[in-house]
Amino acid sequence: MAYQAGDLYVRGSFEKADVTTDNISDESGFSLAGGYLFHDKVGMEQGLGEPVDHGFGLAGNDLGSVDRMPVNLLVNYYPLGGIEEARVQPFVGLGVNYTRYSSIDEVDPYNIDIDDDYGVVGQAGVDLTLTDNLSATSYARWADVDAEVENNGESIGTTKLDPVIIGAGLTYWF
Repeated sequence: MAYQAGDLYVRGSFEKADVTTDNISDESGFSLAGGYLFHDKVGMEQGLGEPVDHGFGLAGNDLGSVDRMPVNLLVNYYPLGGIEEARVQPFVGLGVNYTRYSSIDEVDPYNIDIDDDYGVVGQAGVDLTLTDNLSATSYARWADVDAEVENNGESIGTTKLDPVIIGAGLTYWF
């Protein structure tokens, strides 16, 4: 059960994203992540969320919807990694987030475009060991996401999404 250098994992989870702006709706979706421990206590994780459809508006007016797809690359630290008896494995991570926007469906006569964005991402979570290869996982993640919004090719401002994500799922260790 000890987390050891050379371990691989895949994680499937359900996430709820709470964005900081009132102009874009809070939504939920599924995510998939994979990771590798290159040390008993340190590893890399690549995560990908499904495109989630957010409604957006301005000044109380509904302007349409947009798909937001987050991609995260994190370095995770496992303080109890390498300890054989540790059935609970907390972790913290820090890395880079890329958020892609697509399928913008806006209300006429607007021609809205939202630029993709890079930012910092951090997470804290815990794995509860169920079997030698399976654990229940829960986590909280925050990402710095500032999207530039354009109307007919002209910038109309930046919206700070900075989502706080709460997730839970299952992790399979190889």
